[in-house]
Amino acid sequence: MRDLLWLTAVASVLSPASAVAIHSTSGGEIRARACSGPTASSPSTYWLLNQDHTGNARGYAPEVANANYPVWRNVKDYSASADGSGDQTSSIQNAINNDGSNGSRESKGVTRYPAEVFLPGGTYQLRSTLNLRVGTVITGDPLNPPVLKAAAGFNGDTVVNGYDSKNGPPETSFMTLLRNVVIDTTALSADTKITALQWGVAQGSGLTNVKINMPTSSTGHTGIHINAGSTIAVTDVDITGGAVGIKNSNQQVNFKNIYFRKCTTAFEASGGHTALLQGVTFDTVGLGVDMSSNGLGSMVLLDSKSTNSGTVVKFHDSSNDSGNRNSQLIIQNLVHDTTNPIAVDSNNNNVKLAATDKIDTWAWGNITPGQYVSGKSLTTSRPAALLSNGKYFTRIQPTYAEYGSDQVVNVKNVSGHPVKGDGSTDDVESLNAILADNAANCKITYFPYGVYTVKNTLKIPVGSRIMGEAWAVISGAGNAFKDASNPKPVVQVGQANDKGVIEIQNMRFSVGEILPGAIILEVNAAGTKPGDVALWNTIVTVGGTAETSIKDNCDNQDTSQCKAAFMVMHLTKSSSAYIENFWGWTADHNLDGGSSKTIISTGRGILVDATKGTWLTGTGSEHHWLYNYNFNSAQNVYAGMLQTESPYMQGEGATQTAPAPWTAESSFGDPDFSWCGANDQKCRTSLATNVNGGKDVLLYNSAAWAFFNGEWNGDYGTQCDGSCQTNMMRVANSPENLVWYSVNTRKADVMILDGESNPSEYNHPGGWEAIIQGYRQFSS
Repeated sequence: MRDLLWLTAVASVLSPASAVAIHSTSGGEIRARACSGPTASSPSTYWLLNQDHTGNARGYAPEVANANYPVWRNVKDYSASADGSGDQTSSIQNAINNDGSNGSRESKGVTRYPAEVFLPGGTYQLRSTLNLRVGTVITGDPLNPPVLKAAAGFNGDTVVNGYDSKNGPPETSFMTLLRNVVIDTTALSADTKITALQWGVAQGSGLTNVKINMPTSSTGHTGIHINAGSTIAVTDVDITGGAVGIKNSNQQVNFKNIYFRKCTTAFEASGGHTALLQGVTFDTVGLGVDMSSNGLGSMVLLDSKSTNSGTVVKFHDSSNDSGNRNSQLIIQNLVHDTTNPIAVDSNNNNVKLAATDKIDTWAWGNITPGQYVSGKSLTTSRPAALLSNGKYFTRIQPTYAEYGSDQVVNVKNVSGHPVKGDGSTDDVESLNAILADNAANCKITYFPYGVYTVKNTLKIPVGSRIMGEAWAVISGAGNAFKDASNPKPVVQVGQANDKGVIEIQNMRFSVGEILPGAIILEVNAAGTKPGDVALWNTIVTVGGTAETSIKDNCDNQDTSQCKAAFMVMHLTKSSSAYIENFWGWTADHNLDGGSSKTIISTGRGILVDATKGTWLTGTGSEHHWLYNYNFNSAQNVYAGMLQTESPYMQGEGATQTAPAPWTAESSFGDPDFSWCGANDQKCRTSLATNVNGGKDVLLYNSAAWAFFNGEWNGDYGTQCDGSCQTNMMRVANSPENLVWYSVNTRKADVMILDGESNPSEYNHPGGWEAIIQGYRQFSS
């Protein structure tokens, strides 16, 4: 039954076949129009396969000298057979590696040679390890998910290796996406030491709608080994059997909707700094979570269920440890149906939380205000606006598999509206016309890979459903975005007060040059129900990539010379959005060649003014000048895994002192650093997260890291001596019901500047440097 449900979920989309799109006029009144599509038809062939991948409408990579470089690759065109026989490793590997000129994409950067590799349905037998590459989307047919099956006598210890060792350490293995695929190790004996998927990858990567089958009662098989790396989200994964379902030592991950069935141990926390397990199901497993090695700093188990299983969590009791106290734990909203204990320690299995049908919140670790607690029951007030069936709302990434090709419009194949995607032609007029027409007719919009330059705002209206190939790029350029005193959106997702459906997935948004007035993404629309406005596996990059001149033009220590963008993303007051696996990155280095050091100032990261309901499920926001996240009088916010890094060229010895070279704009809720001395550079540094007033803001698993200060010379081996900055986070204006679980920081003095307790790293040792497992200074 679960298999059938999984296949149905992969092929489904939650948006209705008919809906009403509601628009605001310039005068502010609301008007509605009927929308009768897309029309489902139960097609036998996936629409993506039917696109023109050879003609003028195909994906085009403008940074590759070969104009015929194939972005799209069907493994069948590389002689791969899906009949379950032979060895298909080399054929699929060739499809992944092909650089279009009889060579390999290995070691050729992240964004210059994009690839979307398609696996039609069937079984592909592998006799050795398949190695994935950065800058690659692996897409299985959701109508018949392909099986990558390890052959009996498999040679190697890993079936699929997601980590691209040709691009440096796991923390630089960026932008690899695996979706709609099954990995199977059942042909191997249960005691074989084998890993189905090694996923030690970095930001911008995604793992979604993946199923792993292993022998039950196994002593050797591991489903997913996340061995180091710095990825953000792993979503909607189904794992059966194995000695270990997931073994994790990544820096930080939001695991969302993971189903473990008949695993000996479902989740082994072998290392890492913080992990969020959200919506996890333990079904007939021996042990749910193993934290007994004391390798993981902190964990939150959220909105999960244990059925017919053994102990839920076994963990190291660090209450009496000197120095760092790891293995800190929050369990919230757990449903439990056996008499087995929920939590035991690793010392003689002493019961720390006995069996109970359901718990609200249970904490073990540093609590503020207060101290280290050894198993304390708490109450968390969660607003109804954020919940669905008693859990925080989540949504699976749609595939549109229930729609035929007649419901899909390729933007490069619309008569009367020429679109180039060549990185230089201004495509905005044609794209705006196409998007408006598609929304009016409820067609799905497909962006083959290209660099779609827009010299004015690209407007995505309600009624839009957008999917990109290999992270197709929308790149802002031109004078419209150069005035920092009059910022404009490069991409506008709905108008103010719009209501309707907007879905965006597998796209990247960029600035092609220095644009101090560019708000790269502005989200205004809200739906009639949660998740109507949604983004999945989307990326914003400022510099560092092949298509932008910033990679060559920004190496001056004076960041006033490279005010590259005003803001990464603005969720405005009228918006309500579900955002999953989003990475907003101001580059600290170049991914595809360019200057040996990159010195860029993006004014702001993610600004949330929204009040109607916001869900951030696995997001990262890095290296932005004033803040990475700003919740400004926001209401009804859930955020799980907020991953940040501070800019590398702030603090003592920096050429510019925040807010300079920017001006703190009160209309945007900017922090002005007035709490710091005028010349206190260590205090005047970017805030990982700023919470300014608001109500019902619930944050989980902040991973806020600082590494460097002063002038940035590109030397990653020499970090700042002691702390890099005075304050990592800030809370102001007494928010009503701010709840913040598992706050993790490094190289700051004060973890959260709040004017109340101002908790410090020194008093909260754990993880990479410091952990507050429960911050409840402003909780209800």
